[in-house]
Amino acid sequence: MATLAQLEANRANAQRSTGPRSAEGKSVSRFNALKHGVDAASIALPGENPAAYQSLADAYDAQYRPGDPTGRFLVDSMIRADWQKQRLQRIESDLIRKLLADTPGATLIDVMLSDSPAAKLLARTQRQIAAHERAWFRAHRELVRMASATPDPAQDFAPILAEPEVSEMPERTQSSAPPAAKNWPPVDETTGRPLYFVG
Repeated sequence: MATLAQLEANRANAQRSTGPRSAEGKSVSRFNALKHGVDAASIALPGENPAAYQSLADAYDAQYRPGDPTGRFLVDSMIRADWQKQRLQRIESDLIRKLLADTPGATLIDVMLSDSPAAKLLARTQRQIAAHERAWFRAHRELVRMASATPDPAQDFAPILAEPEVSEMPERTQSSAPPAAKNWPPVDETTGRPLYFVG
């Protein structure tokens, strides 16, 4: 159990370690844990052009025109997957250039099969590129499915749902009984055995 002196010292230290207080300090410290941007939650990272992201988002909105929250979510998922994939492809090319520069004379396959941290990061980056492509295609497939499932409001379903008129239904009478089945197999009248038996 902590003594009274230790508790007071802890309280005094806590007052000095509350993090940045100014807007500039907070702006700088928000990227403290960011190492490479691969897993970043932020859309535009420092060094990326927010206008390029907005241009990409506007192009998607113009093409798909989401009209409901589900459509908006799917289009946003496609935009994010596209943006993240572009970011990862830039990282992938930088990593390949670095790996080849660090090992002169080695081929790309040599450096990719090495056990270096950069080679491991390259493999991880390529897996994430593939994951973002899959996410894009899943969202796109769902958008297409939703669009094809939405009925055309101009189409009139009344003829399909209407009850058939009485005159359209065939009348069933006793005289229209199904024809009698043929005697099969043919039977020998004296023995009662089917004719296809031999012997």
